[in-house]
Amino acid sequence: DLCPVTGTQWHTFGKAIHALSRIGDELWLDPMVRGLALRSVNSAHSAYACFLFSPLFFQQYNLGSVSEEGNETIKCKLVIKSVLPLFRCLSSIERNVKRCQISISAPCDRVMIRFFCRHGTRHRNLYHEVVGLCTTFFICFR
Repeated sequence: DLCPVTGTQWHTFGKAIHALSRIGDELWLDPMVRGLALRSVNSAHSAYACFLFSPLFFQQYNLGSVSEEGNETIKCKLVIKSVLPLFRCLSSIERNVKRCQISISAPCDRVMIRFFCRHGTRHRNLYHEVVGLCTTFFICFR
């Protein structure tokens, strides 16, 4: 479970998702011991971007089924067009949402994003596509 708290954190998290939407059509969630990585790669696999949010960024960061050594990792692929509307109006989210909970369930192949609003209402969105992503980096020094 991941819970970003303050308005600044909402703004930063939302801006990262908006930036990744300009790279590719898929958003990869990669929870690790070092933090939560948000990644995107374009369809030609020629551009790649990654934002790594430290566990200190979140009010609560619980990996649950991910091992401490990092041998068992959960990598989730989501269609970015289905996630983007959740973070479309960041100023409205800052005013109305008290907290957000992001849960990734490996056995159920499910990502759940829950918004807890200031007036007691809850909004929940489920995503069911979970696939792995492997990247290879080549660094050239000239």
